[in-house]
This record gives sequence, C-alpha cells and structure tokens, in this order.
Amino acid sequence: MPPMGLDTALIDGRRLPLAEAALPVTDDGVARGDGAFETVGVWDGRPFRVEDHLARLAGSLAAIGIGPVDRALLRSEIDTLIADVDTDAALRIYVTGSGTRLLTVSAQPVRAPARHLVPQPAPWVRPLGTYGPAGAKTMSYMPNMAATRAAQAAGGDDALLVSLEGLVLEGPTFGVLWVVDGEVRTPAVDLGIVDSISRRTLGDVARRAGYRVAEGRWRLEDLRGASEFLVCSSVRPLTAVRRVGDLALSGAAPVADALGPLLDARRRGRG
Repeated sequence: MPPMGLDTALIDGRRLPLAEAALPVTDDGVARGDGAFETVGVWDGRPFRVEDHLARLAGSLAAIGIGPVDRALLRSEIDTLIADVDTDAALRIYVTGSGTRLLTVSAQPVRAPARHLVPQPAPWVRPLGTYGPAGAKTMSYMPNMAATRAAQAAGGDDALLVSLEGLVLEGPTFGVLWVVDGEVRTPAVDLGIVDSISRRTLGDVARRAGYRVAEGRWRLEDLRGASEFLVCSSVRPLTAVRRVGDLALSGAAPVADALGPLLDARRRGRG
C-alpha cells in the first residue's frame, strides 16, 4: 500500500483521498450536525497532546449522550493515518450521532491573523452544571460561524464571544487570554467554554516563564486595563490582537513575543 501522507481520510477505517471523503446525507453528522470533534495540531509529524484530545472527545460525546467510542481503535487509526506525515499538519477527528468515525489529515490552514475582534453575544454558551452539553466540542458550530460573520459584517476580523451576563468567554474557534500588569488572564472553564488544550499548554508555558496566570470571570470593561490580548488554537501560532471592540491596543506585544516561541518549542517536543 502506498504511503498516505497529507490530504487523506479514514471513514470507519476505510482509507480514501480527502477530496473523495464523504458521508451520506442520512448520517446524523450531516443531517443534524450531531456529533463531536477534535482538531489536533501535528508538528514535525507528531500529534501534540493527542491523549488529551481523545479524553476531551470522550467527554464531549458523553455530554451530548452519544455512546463511548473505542479509544484504542481511534488511536490506532490516528497512528495509521499520520504514519507517513513528517511535517506540520491538521488532524481532525469526528464521531457523529450515527456512530461514524471520520479522521482526516491535511495541511494546517493558512489564515490571516485576527487583529480586530468584535464582541458578539453567545446565549448558547451556558455555565457548567446548568446545561448538559456545556463545554462540549460539538459539530453544531452554526452559532459560532454566525458570530464570526456578524463580526466581519461589523468591520472586524472575527468575534469575541460574550455571555448574556457580559462576561468574556472565548472566540468562535479559539481560546483567548490577555495581559494586565504582567498577569496573564483567561476566562474560567466553568463558564461553559471549551477547555482549550492550547490555552492549557500556554498557561503552563507562561508559568514556567515566570508569569502569573489567573482563570476567572471578567467583563468586557475589565479588558480596559489590558496591555495585550492573545488568541490561540491547536493549529495556529499565538497571535496578539490589535483591537477588541472599541478598545485599541498598542502594536507592542512583549508577552506574546516571549511566549510564542516557547509554545512552538513545546509543540515540537523541544520545551
């Protein structure tokens, strides 16, 4: 069998080119957006914190009432899929409500960095304990994508999701952090946001570098004391935002400049 390499998919273990990968319209993942997923950064051919991603996937599936998936089988399929990948890539894992397993590997997406975030209400994000699927990383991303489009229509690059109570949450597809008086702050997971593995890693990196890191509940107006506002995800570099709503930030981002290379080194197994 020839090597797989990038742009390859496995559907329930069946290999095919990514361009030919398809699910039937009757699959609940297509018909209803029912399922959960993970995006894993692959760096120099190695998936970063893959066991943490599989654990989060299991938690998401449990939260939305989909039966457990065979974790050992998924890990075996991941190893098969990326066996011939020796570069940076994006590994995506989907489990649909119909029980379909879909894994893909492709080049990491090239995006213009989000420099201007426009706050958008996120009534679907509810605190843990108040709503069963809270914090689950599900395939039902329509509200997130609608928030991005609304932010772009308002002149921004992407959205900053804010709870109905006015609390800062996360981005539609990324975690957020900001810096106040040398302290790195980030919203608490119990607000119902996704427990971002990239954000967790960045917190560890920041602590090792000597920064104070705090999780908590902050309102939009609390950002006015921020000197930097940062976004992170599994397949993008740490990026400093220049504007959040009507709050303009300076172009200088010394914390991002310090932590970005440390995060990259950790991802590549050098830190």
